[in-house]
Amino acid sequence: MMQLTGWPGLKRIGLARANRLPWRRLALRGALALILPSIALTACEPTRSFERASDGSSVYLDELSDAAKAEARQKIVQNLSRGVGIYVVGVGDEVEIFFHIDRKPTPRQYLISAADKLRIEFLGDVENSRTVQVAPDGRISLPLVGSVMAAGQTTEALARQLQERYRNLLSEPKITVNATETHTPLDDFIEVLGTAAKGRTIVVKVVPDGTISLPLLPPLKARGRTVGDLQREIDARYAALGLDVFVSLVPRGVRVNATMVIGEVGKPGRIELDRPTTVAMAVAQAGGVTINGTMESVRLFYIGDDGSQRVRSVNLNDVLDNLRLEDDMIVPPNSIIYVPPTALAKLGRLEDQIIRDVLRFQGFSIGGSYQLNSPSPGTTTTFTTTPATP
Repeated sequence: MMQLTGWPGLKRIGLARANRLPWRRLALRGALALILPSIALTACEPTRSFERASDGSSVYLDELSDAAKAEARQKIVQNLSRGVGIYVVGVGDEVEIFFHIDRKPTPRQYLISAADKLRIEFLGDVENSRTVQVAPDGRISLPLVGSVMAAGQTTEALARQLQERYRNLLSEPKITVNATETHTPLDDFIEVLGTAAKGRTIVVKVVPDGTISLPLLPPLKARGRTVGDLQREIDARYAALGLDVFVSLVPRGVRVNATMVIGEVGKPGRIELDRPTTVAMAVAQAGGVTINGTMESVRLFYIGDDGSQRVRSVNLNDVLDNLRLEDDMIVPPNSIIYVPPTALAKLGRLEDQIIRDVLRFQGFSIGGSYQLNSPSPGTTTTFTTTPATP
């Protein structure tokens, strides 16, 4: 019997028997002999950060060129420094779009188009002078000559054509044509925008297929793009139509992305990412790595830009100790971070299970007696426990 002293709590004062048959000791030694070499071998395995695609292809990050590493570091730094300014648009987001219209003189003469109103003046002939509207087919109708194609011509060219048509009908006709109401593409855009916008501002929503719809443009892909990138494409699309239109985009509400952090962390579970966050930052937000976890092979499971499943293994020791920022990455939304246990922790759990199974199978029984010290001097309580032998 043995008594432990030094604290007023639970004291172990005795250890019961254990079956000591030699063949049972040999079974236990054999199990330990299988486990202990594995601990030594696993502890020596090097850990390298890598990225693997769903097709099995892998890239070890330390094999990237210096230019690729510098680009990866720069991308992370830009994301962290610009924060919400590079917010990535997602399905269901609402974006407010401000339209800026800058009327500039065109380098070419105006061409008559359908729905334009034209004032046709016959010099000295008030009776034949009139205002006409260009029909949808581009023609106008005038007395004596009937239908005349007007669309696609300048006002000067139309005036010359009418003078030729009336030359045999009137004495030295002198005709001028003025466009009193025009319908340029910009005018059409403003008209369309006026029915959909409030003060040249509209709010669009990213539909399930990841697109948004704007006046005079086909649906544009918005999902997965930054606000700045989307704004530049809209400007380019309107410029291609010959419209002096520029836009400013403002997310109506910043969508909070989320990721799951599981494994050997202080607070496993869902964490919200309201700004660009690296793997190291997400692990820290989840309470950090516990004593049983390893920072050398943290896994990030995510969907790549091409829609394929990918996994990146990050050695956070290299990131934090050696400033290898290129091994880290910005956490995509709806991803999973897994912090695995250390090799010793995994083998320790395996050893514990094997020993328990061996003891249970071989019929070992372990018992002990404990003494509870009472705070009151001279008072103790002793009890004995002996598990039943299988």
